[in-house]
Amino acid sequence: MPIGAMPPGGSREPVVLVVEDEFLIAMELDLLLTQAGWRVLGPAATVEAALELLNKEQPDVAVLDVNLRGRLIIPVATALRTMGVPFVVTSAYRRADLPGADILAEAPFVAKPIVERPLLAALAQLKRGS
Repeated sequence: MPIGAMPPGGSREPVVLVVEDEFLIAMELDLLLTQAGWRVLGPAATVEAALELLNKEQPDVAVLDVNLRGRLIIPVATALRTMGVPFVVTSAYRRADLPGADILAEAPFVAKPIVERPLLAALAQLKRGS
């Protein structure tokens, strides 16, 4: 079983919100997370689409791209914090160069291109801590 994969059996699949505006990366994340035992909410390509998904369902964790076609993910991160949902931030920026508020600085960071093991490990850690 891959690191961060959820064990099969009696419990429900944990839900992960994916917010990513690059279509191929979003599809890759969807496949990776589904194979690791997560149920993917989304992927959402815009802040508005992500907020709409959050109005319908509360995920266990989230994966957030920092920059969605020039718009920062701050409103989604703020909504998730209000709901008590932990999240991982992904970006091609170096962590030190991340734009945005302190809310992003507090979250685990996975650099792009995304590597499977660090992402799954970060999500599993967040899920255990929630």
